[in-house]
Amino acid sequence: MKKLFIGIDFAKEKFDAAIIEACGLKEFGNREYSTFTNDKKGYRQFFKWVKTNADKSVENEWLFCGEDTGSCSLGLSKWLYGKGLDIWIENAYSIKHSSGIQRVKSDKADSSMIAEYAWRHQDKAVLFEPLSESLSQLREVFLYRHKLVQQHIAMDVRKQDKEAAEPSKAISFIKRKSKHLMSEIDNAIKECDLMIDRIIESDAELKENYAIITSIKGVARQNGACLLIFTNNFRRFDLDARKIACYYGVAPFGKDSGTSIHSPAKTSHFANKLIKSLLGQAAHCAKKFNPEIREYYNRLIGRGKKPQVALNNVKNKLIRIIVALVRKKVYYDPKTYMFYNAKFTDVKKMLNS
Repeated sequence: MKKLFIGIDFAKEKFDAAIIEACGLKEFGNREYSTFTNDKKGYRQFFKWVKTNADKSVENEWLFCGEDTGSCSLGLSKWLYGKGLDIWIENAYSIKHSSGIQRVKSDKADSSMIAEYAWRHQDKAVLFEPLSESLSQLREVFLYRHKLVQQHIAMDVRKQDKEAAEPSKAISFIKRKSKHLMSEIDNAIKECDLMIDRIIESDAELKENYAIITSIKGVARQNGACLLIFTNNFRRFDLDARKIACYYGVAPFGKDSGTSIHSPAKTSHFANKLIKSLLGQAAHCAKKFNPEIREYYNRLIGRGKKPQVALNNVKNKLIRIIVALVRKKVYYDPKTYMFYNAKFTDVKKMLNS
């Protein structure tokens, strides 16, 4: 049972912190507030401040909590993790929509709200665990490659716009420079792909799971790296395919309330758009080049499913297959796939044959 709850409101240059001392549902004393710089000097001052206000509680009774703000929250999270302290990095939406009506908006109020969230929901805390060195490097290169692809697309669109324009010195200059820059970006993307391969090859655990993921026809380098990064090499989500599908934004949810609200199940817009689009590309490739997936897709279309709904089912199917294979540490085999999709009576026949 935690007794000291420290809420942290992260920003780029600084962070605000609030301390709540409580046991069960009862809060003790006054709440403490302070502001610190978001660097190692600020981290040391912050830890000293918490220790001063900890009263009689010991470090394993403390729970730090903050919103997931990307790089802004990463430094302190890693520093606290390195000292063996418990820190919970939670989705900002969850904190905001569990705290009731908030009339005041300030850094002090936000840090207090986060500390209260940690206190009230401590039983749901998922403690922060940093990515391994290999995964951290893989993530940086993967995201950098994605930015390069976006720049290539932007340059290509710009170049095509100028194709239809009347010839002039300026248009010729733009087309020439665009072609040169696109060639440079293409080379950088190829180097990123080689770097991704080298990082995965250097880590035995990553190499094993990557080989399993990419053994499925239609799932290649980018989706393999993406899954490894955003599931922390499958340590996150407890190897639960439904949770991973939900994070990817491909798990459908319906609405059913009273007599008037009955909406069919559909996917939520709350998702990581990058990884969802990559999974969509894998699903398109799989339904074209993977005979088993193509058969599954065509069967859904034959039942009257709309193409986009059937494609979303393929995305879910790919995630379920990948998770099952990683759990069992086996490569993809069409016979295994057919086994997973057989009816229970068929499975009994297969086992008895």
